[in-house]
Amino acid sequence: MEGFEVFYFRTHFMIELLLGCVVFSVPLARRRGFWLRAIPGAAVCLILCFVFPRASVTLILRVLVAAGWAWLCFAVSLQDALYGAACAYASQHICYTVREVGMYLLNVPHSEDPPLPTLSMILLSALILAALYFFFARKMADGGRYTRNARHSLRSMAVVLSVVLILSTAAQRAYVEQARPMYIICHLYALSCCLFILNGEVSYIKRFRLEQEVSLHQMLLLQQKEQYQMTKETIELIDRKCHDLKHQMAALRSIVPEEARERYLAQVESSIQIYDSTLETGNEVLNTVLTEKSLYCEAHQITMTCVADGRPLAFMDSMDVYAIFGNALDNAIESVIHLPDPEKRVIAVSVWMRSGLLLFQFENYFEGDLDLRDGLPATTKEQNGYHGFGLKSIRATAEKYKGQMSVHMERKLFILRVSIPLP
Repeated sequence: MEGFEVFYFRTHFMIELLLGCVVFSVPLARRRGFWLRAIPGAAVCLILCFVFPRASVTLILRVLVAAGWAWLCFAVSLQDALYGAACAYASQHICYTVREVGMYLLNVPHSEDPPLPTLSMILLSALILAALYFFFARKMADGGRYTRNARHSLRSMAVVLSVVLILSTAAQRAYVEQARPMYIICHLYALSCCLFILNGEVSYIKRFRLEQEVSLHQMLLLQQKEQYQMTKETIELIDRKCHDLKHQMAALRSIVPEEARERYLAQVESSIQIYDSTLETGNEVLNTVLTEKSLYCEAHQITMTCVADGRPLAFMDSMDVYAIFGNALDNAIESVIHLPDPEKRVIAVSVWMRSGLLLFQFENYFEGDLDLRDGLPATTKEQNGYHGFGLKSIRATAEKYKGQMSVHMERKLFILRVSIPLP
């Protein structure tokens, strides 16, 4: 038993630190051979505890060792590993502080050595770590890695280490001076600082992701504007060429009225008829985007039907019209293009007015289940074509005009509807 006590006294800090690393690394991508890395790596970390002297300055060394373990086991950069280890140190100190405050409230005599673990202490630590994961850790990672500015993360790590070290030293001095209430106050302040820093990290990451999404949205709008201009010029060129070809063939028929040549010209005219299919809706932008997508659908054996009166769209910005219809039709095309049954490769577009509302509706056949989260499909683009960003762009554009977007399933049909109040 004495051997276990010695082992626990020397390794308890590292054990709690590694558990904190696990909590903040669960959302991260693992390296290949994770368990072959994690178990021997943790054993090496515990062995190093007998190498380091028991001094406050070695806390930083232990945090660095924990960061090395995280980098060894998870597919992250060394900087991300350091960031996770700093958060783990904050979580370790939170568990330690809660334990110290609990012992103070229960009038348990204080000791420089940590108390041996009991079932209640283990359950309390597990509850704290679970809460830290739920409120902080799971919100810090996205796509298997941390998402935040490098300079900010390093600054945060330095703040965490500094605050905890300074307040821990102050607490120890307060205890030496037989002022245990002050000792507890210092620990409570350190606890508050750790929680405040972790909450600040979560808020910063949310803001950072939002800024990235806004930047991506702006870039997408710029690309759509350029694409719209190119598409418009291309369709105008095709219209002119088709018009010239029609007149040329008409002249050729009048000069050479042979039956074989007539049959040949009919086939040529039929083959180019697709390029003379500009839709007329009363709105130039809507004409352009619908014609562009209809040409693509025709080339990929997709049937696209359209019943649209585009004249009420005149109050909307050209790029907003292109964003709504371009994103909606791109999503629908990606959803049906790989369906094996050609009869199911159908897209229906409708634009109409009702009760002071301008309504857009897009329908297409949909295979699979629809899992909606925050009003958007949670399934991935690779599965069915409905990637979230295009639909977010549509919703944001609708909300710009005080409108709204909704999606739902109805008899194996995916229905996207946008409603915008008429000015």
